[in-house]
Amino acid sequence: MSPTLTILSDEYAVQQPWSLRLTKQSSNEYRNARPYAASTTNLHDLSPEELVNMALTALQQAGIELVEWKTLLYRRMGVPLVVKDFHYLVPDEQLPLASRLIEEDQGLPRSVPPPLLLKTGGDFYAKASMYRVTRSTSVALAQHLVLYPASIAAFSPSDLEPQPRCLPGAVSLPDAVSETILVPKEPAVYASILRMMRSYPRYDPTRITLESDLSELIGYNLYGLEGGYLDVDDEDLCEELEVDRRIEDAVHKVEMWRMTNQLGDDEGWIADDLADVVSGRQTVEDIPWADAHH
Repeated sequence: MSPTLTILSDEYAVQQPWSLRLTKQSSNEYRNARPYAASTTNLHDLSPEELVNMALTALQQAGIELVEWKTLLYRRMGVPLVVKDFHYLVPDEQLPLASRLIEEDQGLPRSVPPPLLLKTGGDFYAKASMYRVTRSTSVALAQHLVLYPASIAAFSPSDLEPQPRCLPGAVSLPDAVSETILVPKEPAVYASILRMMRSYPRYDPTRITLESDLSELIGYNLYGLEGGYLDVDDEDLCEELEVDRRIEDAVHKVEMWRMTNQLGDDEGWIADDLADVVSGRQTVEDIPWADAHH
């Protein structure tokens, strides 16, 4: 449930001591979910990568299974994203323990996103547990370790494999490269995104974000295009980049995933949807969506 802010009217605020006056949360700032000791701010003398590395190590030592997700996962798949936040999935039943360890033992403040982000980012903010790893609280500059209940992506154990933990700047963080983390296999990533897309209404902000994610992954990962996108009407460029061959190879890969059941797709619609988009027969916006009253 989203936190509720009580906003006092100006008339009431004038009549009360200044300490009782509450102001509406800025649309440009995260706020702390609760007060934190002044010593907590000393943590932010460390880099975001160092704080994330320390937190991940503590969680793994406590037996919490972490699954790499979103930005770091997409970078691993070849999408050249700038890492602002560090996203991980946690088994639903382990999420309360993970939150307690990060807040109480690691001392990272939990953030409440401003209403605008909740409105435009959908479940990627509403279902997120966000722990600030920068001193700044501004939407533009703040960075977070973000945990989600694993049920949001619904990977099965067979979808996951251990890989070296990879953080930006890991060259100076030995633990970040010596430790492993669970990483979804390539076909499982596409299957998860398509299942999620079908679970949201057409214009839901979560769905719109997923459409963008899928487009980037297809462009950089399946097509192998360095720019991710191109003007399909530019025939010379398409010929230079061998676009037809890239599309054929991508469709063939999807068909191989179908034949080897790597998409976890008993009914076949995941492979159909993905092949249709990869081949150009339909766009990501054409993938079926949930009823608006879902």
